[in-house]
Formats: sequence, C-alpha cells, structure tokens
Amino acid sequence: DIGTGQKLYKRAKKLIPGGTMLLSKRPEMFLPEQWPSYFSKTRGCKVWDLDGKEYTDMSIMGIGTNTLGYGHPEVDDAVRKVIDQGNMSTFNCPEEVYLAERLIELHSWSDMVRFARSGGEANAIAIRIARAASGKEKVAICGYHGWHDWYLSANLGDESHLDGHLLPGLEPKGVPKELQGTTLPFVYNDFEGLETLVRKYDIGIIKMEVSRSVGPKKGFLESVRQLATDHNIILIFDECTSGFRETF
Repeated sequence: DIGTGQKLYKRAKKLIPGGTMLLSKRPEMFLPEQWPSYFSKTRGCKVWDLDGKEYTDMSIMGIGTNTLGYGHPEVDDAVRKVIDQGNMSTFNCPEEVYLAERLIELHSWSDMVRFARSGGEANAIAIRIARAASGKEKVAICGYHGWHDWYLSANLGDESHLDGHLLPGLEPKGVPKELQGTTLPFVYNDFEGLETLVRKYDIGIIKMEVSRSVGPKKGFLESVRQLATDHNIILIFDECTSGFRETF
C-alpha cells in the first residue's frame, strides 16, 4: 500500500511537467514508487510526511539551503518580523545593501555583489556578463551550472557531453541549434583536456565547480587560474558543490 505522498505525486505528474518544480526533488531521484515525496512539517533535521511518519533528513536538507536546520527559531523570528513590517514595496529594501557590504567584507577578492533568485539564474547572469566583457561566445565548463540554454547547449550534436556533469542522455530539446559548439565540457582534474580545448577553440570563459565528488589534485586549480590569465580568459568558479552555503 503506497503512502499519501506517493498518491499525491501520481496526481502531480498529471498536472506538473516532471511531477515537481525541481529535478533534484523528484522522487525517482531517490526511491521510485516509495519516496514520501511531500512533508507536513519540519524541525531541526526532522521531517514528517503526509501520513505523520517522522524521518531524519540525511539527504539534501532543502537542496543544501537549510544549513541551520529546519525551523530554526532565530531565522523564523526574523522572518515573522519582516512579515509584520511588510516585505514588499515599490522602494528597495535596505537589507540588500547591508548584505552586499557584509559579503564583500567576508570575501576580500570581491568588489561588487549581484543577487539572483536561483543558482541557474546566477550562472546565466555570470555568463552573460563574462561574454560581454570578453567579447567571446565559447565557454569551457566543468560541473553542474543550471538548466538554461547556454549550459544545455553542450549536448547539441552529442547527448553524452553532460553525462558526467548533469544527467546521462539528456536531450536538449527546445535549445536553439545555433548554440551548438558554444559550450564545451571538460573533465574535472583533467588539466590537459582543458588545455586542449583552449588551444583548439577560441575560449573566452572557463566556468567550473571548485570541487565535485572529489577534491582537486595538487596544483589543478592553480594551473587553471594561470591558464586563464595567460590566455586572457575570464575564470568563474561556481560553488554549486563546494558550497559557500555549506562551508561558511
């Protein structure tokens, strides 16, 4: 007998493309036909499903966003205060300035801050800025950088290019064919492979995760940095796996 969550998920698949709003929360990614799918309440590292069963979340904790646990009292109190005061206006909220100042203080290498609504949007913004600054279109990538056309175009012409970065056999349906050849993947820790891309193509941007399921080999990141400097390439480090949110 399947639980209430799985029953609701079967309804969702008839209403929502893919069944969920996020691929990373799709039940098939965890335990097909058995995953509880939906929660009724959360607290700390505990999650309760729609049938009232209690679980300890040893998975992705809200896709890596809940580093303090679910329902943290200080966070909840701050949110309630904002709601009481009003959280939307024609005017800007001053907190965006305060947070930008704090982030620059924490990261001495940074000069300015741009906020985004999601990781995919942040990456798309970064690529557009980098292409404008470099005057070049081709991007060498390593890792998961979202779902926008610029990234998925890596699979145009060869649907295996993103196998080790996102999902195997991903079909880039709806991605303009004109983008083929603008995003070129390389293997993490394979510096020679990246060098080959740089020699063969007019690479303007290198965008990569700082670490993935393994850490960098000795000197790998430093070599990438030097390669980018030597060829006047814009280097963008994506924290998707290494995680400012996970390690700060």
